[in-house]
Amino acid sequence: MSKKKLHKLEALRGFAALYVVFNHASKYTSFLNGPFFTKLFYFGQEAVMLFFILSGFVIQYSYSISPDKSFKTFFFKRLNRIFIPLVIVLALNVFIFYIENKEIIIDTWQLAGNLLMLQDYPRVPRIIVTPFLENNPLWSLSYEWWFYMVFFLIFSFSNKNVTKNIYIIGIIATLSYLIYPFWFNRLLMYLMLWNIGASFANCYMQNIKIDFKSMLWPLLSISLALVLLVINFLINKDNIHTIMGYKGKFGIGVSPFIETRHFAVAILVTSAGIIWKNLNWIGFDYIIGPFERIAPVSYALYISHFFLITKATYLSFIGNEIIEFICYFIICIAFCYLVERIIYPRANKWIMKRVSPRKEVIV
Repeated sequence: MSKKKLHKLEALRGFAALYVVFNHASKYTSFLNGPFFTKLFYFGQEAVMLFFILSGFVIQYSYSISPDKSFKTFFFKRLNRIFIPLVIVLALNVFIFYIENKEIIIDTWQLAGNLLMLQDYPRVPRIIVTPFLENNPLWSLSYEWWFYMVFFLIFSFSNKNVTKNIYIIGIIATLSYLIYPFWFNRLLMYLMLWNIGASFANCYMQNIKIDFKSMLWPLLSISLALVLLVINFLINKDNIHTIMGYKGKFGIGVSPFIETRHFAVAILVTSAGIIWKNLNWIGFDYIIGPFERIAPVSYALYISHFFLITKATYLSFIGNEIIEFICYFIICIAFCYLVERIIYPRANKWIMKRVSPRKEVIV
């Protein structure tokens, strides 16, 4: 993959990761918990949807140019990318809780569910397990993992029609969500958002102009799903306690509104991307471009910041919240660099040499 050609994607990934960090920090850190920062960094869920779209682009692109399209190679490349940093982060999470004298309750069912990628966002109906040790950002990893697996399965059977078939399956899943919302149909429903990125990648690789015409199928599919989710919201908005056993009050971060919010922002992000692309990305390098420096550590930052920065107390002896936050941030970035730039590449290379002897484009 040419980083030069795709530097905008890298910059967006870095921006989204850092935005999520400050989204959480603005909720849990008092000096950032004012009206300005809270409103500025309110859209953490929207940043995760951007992650999904970017991920769809990367997987479609990297798989298409890979000389080895076997499931074995595909599986281990995705397994390594997700799990090598994740296992290190889970272990560090336990250690941080230990030095902070927090109660550590290792729920074996929860841990197993997270390792099997079955965790989900706590405020949607009929989840299997919650994220390990309440590290809430981990909820989206299960979606990413199963997006990869379902993508390969559909690609194997439909090849060139894979993107359209995903949208069709997603609409069917959305219809079923109105009747009985649960983890699996939610996964297939959200696969449509991930597939927007794959549709962008197909246009990019085939030198098709990216405009509303070439992206008509994705936009119509997501719009139809949005209409169905609005209907779901209208039907179930008063049944939230019955459906999911949620004890808090209704809000836009809770099902059945959160799904509607996710799909609405996917349409906005897709439309904004098309418009900005056709405006020759005017101002992009100044506004988003600098965040490309964060991209190489963005994954580790996303899955570790919640306990290393947001809810951390291991430096509370300093007694100054601003200095503590800065130190937390530096420690987290250093840890992420160690994991992403030193440990992961070496471990990945060692494993892939034994799995796939061919020279591969590793993403």
